[in-house]
Amino acid sequence: MAKQFTWGEAVDYTLHTRDSWRNGNSRKTNIINAGHFTEAHGRSFPCSKITSALVNQYAVDLEDTGMSNSTINRCISAINTVLNHCAADDLCSPPPKFKRRKESEGRIFFFSKEEVNQMIHVSVDVFDRTDLAEIIEVAAYTGMRQGELLKLKARDVSFSLNTIHVGGLPDVVTKAGNYRAVPIHERIARPLHERLEAASPSVPVFDDWSGKDQLIRAFSKVRRYVGLPDGYCFHSLRHSFATWHAEAGTPMRTLMGLMGHKRIETTLRYAKITNKASFDAMALI
Repeated sequence: MAKQFTWGEAVDYTLHTRDSWRNGNSRKTNIINAGHFTEAHGRSFPCSKITSALVNQYAVDLEDTGMSNSTINRCISAINTVLNHCAADDLCSPPPKFKRRKESEGRIFFFSKEEVNQMIHVSVDVFDRTDLAEIIEVAAYTGMRQGELLKLKARDVSFSLNTIHVGGLPDVVTKAGNYRAVPIHERIARPLHERLEAASPSVPVFDDWSGKDQLIRAFSKVRRYVGLPDGYCFHSLRHSFATWHAEAGTPMRTLMGLMGHKRIETTLRYAKITNKASFDAMALI
């Protein structure tokens, strides 16, 4: 093995050679998350000395500053990403397994729009999976469940009405068992249109996937590559759709319809995201 990198060298190398760190809106977030360790131990700290015990103490120190467990986990993920990236090029030893903090039960795991963009970018440019990029984008901008996406047929999509019909046809049964109409966001119009042009009405739009397990495995690879911690999964894209609407002030009754929830209490979980949505939710209690 060549000369062992210091932490500062490892961060610089990752920022210059890892696509998801070199480009995109998440670059700043990655720099911030990695920067916390730099502040604690300095750029000259040897990567070989980054042990599980050291990172555990680092997490305790971050907690003492008032940082939440979810943010601490992202800082730990940044360390893991940097070390794994450099180890792949034989610039340091592979990192040990770092213990993540337990996050509050019932927490809604959602992605920022920047993180979704990053996963789309990595799917195409790193894994050469345009099919994965497209289903990630459609999931994030429709809030459709994984099973609903895999059952989606060309006949369920109406560009004249700018609508995806979920649960309105015999082949599609939503989890809540009710029909809903979801608008076609401008972000997904082109990929959907291209897929529908080549599909027969009864064939699944996303016929690239043999089932949920295959999609879950592919998505997990991308999620890990961009350094997002465990707890985030494909279903988090549905949570992201709802959270973005709550942040934008979409009325809870409207969001309830878009999500296909039977009970308003299920939708009200997303009202905690912003004060604006919370005030709207108060009228429903």
